[in-house]
Amino acid sequence: MQQAWIQTLSFMFSVVEVKMAISYWRKRDRYYRLIGSSCNDCNSLFFPPVHGCRKCHSTNIKDEEMSMEGKLITYTILHESMEGFEKQIPMIIGLIELDNRVKVVGQIVDSSPSDVSEGSKVSVVFRKVGTDGPSGPIFYGYKFVIQV
Repeated sequence: MQQAWIQTLSFMFSVVEVKMAISYWRKRDRYYRLIGSSCNDCNSLFFPPVHGCRKCHSTNIKDEEMSMEGKLITYTILHESMEGFEKQIPMIIGLIELDNRVKVVGQIVDSSPSDVSEGSKVSVVFRKVGTDGPSGPIFYGYKFVIQV
């Protein structure tokens, strides 16, 4: 009886792992582009993606690739970090207005704090955020770099 229960649990966890891997691979193109939403009724743009328009309340929404460039509206510099981010100190977090007027919060990378100023032009880059175990998929996230 106990052996059957262990086999059932083992099968259930295997199914969950397979479903998670399938879900990841089906959505992987979304992870390497800045995808938001566009309302087909009022043409409003949103990031992150939404299921309903916050402006006209329509559910007639489609995926929309966001602009990859913008300007830095404001920023803050973090001198303390959460666990796992110690090597990224000082961490610069900025509010960016993309060229399509959508505002996004993101990390500014590859710049020292003295090189960052409000109004700077920025570009989206994708960087490794983590992995799902030693042989699992690698996860990337969007960040921003100051244009020179």
